Amino acid sequence: MKEKRIFILTAVFVLLILISNSASAATLCVKEGGGTREYGSLQDAINAAAEGDVILVGEGRYCENVLVNKSLDIIANNPCPNKTVITALDSEHPVFHVVSDSVNISGFTLKGTNLTYGVYLDCVSENKISNNYISGNWRSIVLRDSCKNSLENNYLSNSDNGIWLESSGQNSIKNNKVDSNRHYGFYLNASENNTLQNDCAFNGAMGIYMENSSGCQVIDSETSNNFYGIYLTGSGESLLENNTADSNEMYGIYLGNSNGSTLEGNRVNSNTWGIYLDSSFNVLKNNTMSGNNRNFGAYTYHYTGDMNNTIDTSNTVDGKLIYYLVRVSNRTLDSDSNAGVVYCINCENITLKDLTLENNSFGIYLYNTQNSKLEGNNISNNEHGVYLGKCSVVTLRGNEVNSNEGDAFILSNCRNCLAEKNNASNNMAGIWLCDISRDNILKENTVTSSSWCCIDLGDTSCNNTLEGNTLSGAYEGIYLYGASEKNTLNNNTITASSYGLFTEGCSNNTISGNSISGNDVGLSLNLNWTDGTNSDYNTIYNNYLNNSKNAEDYGTNTWNTSKTESENIVGGPYMGGNFWASPKGDGFSETASDEDGDMIADLPYNVTETNYDYLPLVFEKPLERTENEDEKK
Repeated sequence: MKEKRIFILTAVFVLLILISNSASAATLCVKEGGGTREYGSLQDAINAAAEGDVILVGEGRYCENVLVNKSLDIIANNPCPNKTVITALDSEHPVFHVVSDSVNISGFTLKGTNLTYGVYLDCVSENKISNNYISGNWRSIVLRDSCKNSLENNYLSNSDNGIWLESSGQNSIKNNKVDSNRHYGFYLNASENNTLQNDCAFNGAMGIYMENSSGCQVIDSETSNNFYGIYLTGSGESLLENNTADSNEMYGIYLGNSNGSTLEGNRVNSNTWGIYLDSSFNVLKNNTMSGNNRNFGAYTYHYTGDMNNTIDTSNTVDGKLIYYLVRVSNRTLDSDSNAGVVYCINCENITLKDLTLENNSFGIYLYNTQNSKLEGNNISNNEHGVYLGKCSVVTLRGNEVNSNEGDAFILSNCRNCLAEKNNASNNMAGIWLCDISRDNILKENTVTSSSWCCIDLGDTSCNNTLEGNTLSGAYEGIYLYGASEKNTLNNNTITASSYGLFTEGCSNNTISGNSISGNDVGLSLNLNWTDGTNSDYNTIYNNYLNNSKNAEDYGTNTWNTSKTESENIVGGPYMGGNFWASPKGDGFSETASDEDGDMIADLPYNVTETNYDYLPLVFEKPLERTENEDEKK
């Protein structure tokens, strides 16, 4: 009974306080043009009001800039915002500049501050901005150093930016619609632990953008027809849940350096990129991506961070499953797996075969993965086909990798890998070895119709072997750059390209036994375009050259080996130099004299003013028939 009596007395005491506070609050009325017991402007009413008063604003059109420096409720009599319009008197100052806590502003149309803000919450908290229509401003609502405020049911349009937060945390931003703003719909910078729920951003450059704003939540929101949908950078430990990102020109959802975030139940459709991660330690569950040019992607080909994400097969791309394997061994995925895209991070002994993978940033992505096989896969219409990063002893055999926007195969910092009998056509580039990829073998691959190059060795990629590849229809058949040395290019066929082989500052490579014909330039050995180093000390011999221009040499290179008894590329008995043909049939090797019949020309071939092929090859000339021999036949 004693406890019950104490509870009743406490409740009565609280009720008396509430009644006292309510009784002390005055209501001030504002009417367009003023009137008896009514103010003609909001600022006059605010100046006259006391803390906690209510200001009711009648319908009409007001022209002023309002400074709110008291805790007030400023409410439009008519809840329809277009009935009560406030236009900035001075476009360089906000319509509402709020410098007090516990302010409620509701029911207005605010416009005319094309140089500043519609509503500016300046170092304040516990304010509520709701049910307003704000348009034609530089930024519609701005919070700076303000926390625990509520922005609800506002419609923001046709401004440069919608809702803008700087160094403002723990705010609630709900049920707002942002439409046709030129730059940002929702912008958060250094603003942590905010909640955006049931918000919409349409027809702008950036739907929702968070920079250095960790711990935020974006829930049940929609971003459509923007340049970017939801874009997080440096904003880790965030939650993106049950959002829709649809028909954005670039990314539906992008996470850059936003580690430890959770993406769950998002629907990402008809964007250029669906969901793309440049972050680690994220969790993805039940996200659906469909109809995007690139449904799912994680990491660029130079990414060096930890890739330990948790992404299970509840995530789908065009109805197929995402396999994101981390530290998995002894696993096979084949056509029965219904795989739509495969990532293997820190894995071993993985076999991927007979998969059809399309419309993602990468069809297959392996990082720090060893002793694995990729066989018989069909990979097309991705940004890049197959990526291997920091991998060793991986075999790529018999894969069809076609019509990808970028490279068919990328091997970055790889060792002892074998790419054999793969077909790659209509990609930007065929096979790219980069970032110190060494001791790899590229053998009997067919690469055609690449807009850039068929095989590309760069970034100090050394000791690799390119053998028996058929390359055609590119700007460069083989491109060596960036101090890629001691590579062996042997028995390749290169046709129908601008350059058969093009080097920049690469030395000590061996180029032999290749058939290079039908190109604008066969071999071009050039300076490095960044530091001016020469392509020197390469050995070029036993190649068949039949191009509009067979050779360019801007360094010091050797164009023949010593005369050695062995069948050469045109059937002669000796190794020596190269066979120099011409599309017109009048090349040096086709017309040179060979008095001793060893199928080595009697005179050297002048490759450039300072470089010579001292043992150019020739064809064996057919015996000339006499008239008597013809009559006998």
